[in-house]
Amino acid sequence: MKKLSLYALIFLFSVSSAYALFHKEKWDGWVYPNADDLTNSVIAGKDFKSLEDCRDACLRIISNAGYQNADYECGLNCKPRSPGADVFVCKKTLR
Repeated sequence: MKKLSLYALIFLFSVSSAYALFHKEKWDGWVYPNADDLTNSVIAGKDFKSLEDCRDACLRIISNAGYQNADYECGLNCKPRSPGADVFVCKKTLR
């Protein structure tokens, strides 16, 4: 029984290590110069390694541009809805 538990533990460790190695989070950011019109956006960047990096880039763009009524969002692991589309589907979006 101890041997089976050891094998199960090794298996779980291997699977979790492989997942961590190959599953990378990437964040994409968008700035909306006018928070009342979300059809107009500026790409703040792609492939940020963290949510904080994405937020910093969005806030820097808003500050540098002097937008007064801006908003932004960061999306996790986003993909185009269809090839070449401007609409993205993200695992989650946060501010």
